[in-house]
Order: sequence, then structure tokens, then C-alpha cells
Amino acid sequence: MISTRIENKEAFRFIGFKTVLAEGTSIHDTRYSPLKTAFFKSMIEGGHMATLRPLSESNYGFAAVAREPDGIYYYAGVPSMQPVPSSADELPFPQSEYLVLSGSGGLSRLAFDRLEDYAFGSVLNDEYEYVYNGNPIAEVLLNGNPMDAEVEVWVPVIKRG
Repeated sequence: MISTRIENKEAFRFIGFKTVLAEGTSIHDTRYSPLKTAFFKSMIEGGHMATLRPLSESNYGFAAVAREPDGIYYYAGVPSMQPVPSSADELPFPQSEYLVLSGSGGLSRLAFDRLEDYAFGSVLNDEYEYVYNGNPIAEVLLNGNPMDAEVEVWVPVIKRG
């Protein structure tokens, strides 16, 4: 079951490693899923995420999708105000209202995909009072268990019109 709500979130700074999502041009595309999975797995297996964990200001697991001038990027990282490691990048999340989608059960990647598909395929339609504002989207693993995940997706929005 998917639950949704609008929530105001304070600005935060995200630091992490990124990769371009070359398969699409929109912020949400179903072709991104295997690319996201492979990248995040490589960041864990290569020990990159372990270098960020001590810098994290949250117990949750984070990833992000962002539109940048030269493409759509996927980030694996943590929220932190610590200095950015030399091989990592910084991604600011501005204060905003967010469409927060929550779900649970199954693999984290599949849960994130389900929530993002629901956000962009069902909720953010022409009748909804909010629209996506173009800022980064957060994927948040709440329970630390990617095999039986409890997750949220935070889509930044503004009121329509």
C-alpha cells in the first residue's frame, strides 16, 4: 500500500557519488532502474558508501535523482554538512514542500520504483493541486533493510498556478 502526503522540509545538503543516467531525458524514466541498482551496488562493493557513512547526519539510507545542465544524474550518498570528500559531489536540497510517498515490502529498488511510478504516473497529473518543481528527488531507506524495505520518496513540488 502506498501512502502520500505533502510535507514541508527544511533545506539540507547531500554529499555523494554520482553517475549519469544516459537512458532517458526526463527526471523519471523506468529505464533508470537497472542503472540505479548497478551504480548503488558498485558504490557499496567498492567501499565508497562506507567512506560516507561516518559523515552522515541521518540513520537512513539515501539516494537522489537530479536534473543538471548536462543530463539526469543518480547519486548515492548521505545528508551531511561535513566537508565533501575529494571524490564525491555536493547536491543541495532546497527548502520546499514535498510530495512524500511511503511504502514497504520487497526489495528497496523495486519499492522506490513503485513509489516513483505512482508519483509521476498517477498523483502528479493535470488535476492534482501540486506539480513537480524540478529540484532533486530523494529516495530514503527508512529501516536499513534493502531486502524487505520500508521506503519514502520525496518529490519537491509547488502549488499549481
